Amino acid sequence: MTQNKIELRKVRDFGGLLNVIFEYIKINFKSLLKSNLLIGAPTILLAGVFLGIYQSSLFSFDVDSTIPQIGLPFLLSTFLTMVSYFIIMVVTYSHLSVYRQSETGIFDVEDVWQKTKQNFLLMLFTVIGYSFILGIVGSLFVGLGFYLTYQGNYGFIFLIFIGIGILIYLTINYSLVFIVRIEEEITFFAALKRSKNLIKDNWWFTFGLTLVVGLIQSFILYALYIPTYVVMFFITFSGVGSDTGSFSKILFIVTSIITSLGAILYTISTLAIAFQYYNLVERKEAPGLLQKVENIN
Repeated sequence: MTQNKIELRKVRDFGGLLNVIFEYIKINFKSLLKSNLLIGAPTILLAGVFLGIYQSSLFSFDVDSTIPQIGLPFLLSTFLTMVSYFIIMVVTYSHLSVYRQSETGIFDVEDVWQKTKQNFLLMLFTVIGYSFILGIVGSLFVGLGFYLTYQGNYGFIFLIFIGIGILIYLTINYSLVFIVRIEEEITFFAALKRSKNLIKDNWWFTFGLTLVVGLIQSFILYALYIPTYVVMFFITFSGVGSDTGSFSKILFIVTSIITSLGAILYTISTLAIAFQYYNLVERKEAPGLLQKVENIN
């Protein structure tokens, strides 16, 4: 079975980028979903279990529960959720890389798994470096602003807004660093510079794309929260939690696992950044066009 491959390196407008994101998901839905589920399932399931335990603790009406007993599952759930999003990002970029390298666009999960293992440490160090840079800015401006404002120096509240603005600017400016490292196989700092140069004169375009895709992703994710809200409503007004703690805990764990599966939706944002990278590279350097000319000759 063959299929028409999507042309990755192509100049696209805003609507074209949105269309190609969901076209890619539609064409590769089975392999993309299977890859993300099989590789990301352990952390996603554990995140859901700990989130369910945390939520059931809040609704258990158990006066003997201590803050550490309630807080530890929350911290574990938060950490595992972050790990899940990281894995989804690596798997999605790896899937896209395998797709680009394949002649027919047909491949299996094993190919994605091998590419994911190859990219894992590269992406891990990139995330650490990326987070470190943003963390320094957040600490200098946002953290200092909150601290001084808390101390009663309300005139320094402007530092919070300046810090948030700088964080947003840097987040967009260096948003391509992950796909750049995979596609161009360059160092972290070279990738930062490359991302900045590609985003130059296209910052608002990239920001708008990220915002719109984020809203779409959040809207879909909201549907996965509905079972949790139903359980919360049921337990709150039925008093089940006070009588059958084990039953309510199971309900919360099941619904929380469903909610945690929403991490897979991060595929949408990851693909948006990837296709914006291909779009900007083609706009500024036209490697796809040059390749077509070379093939003709």
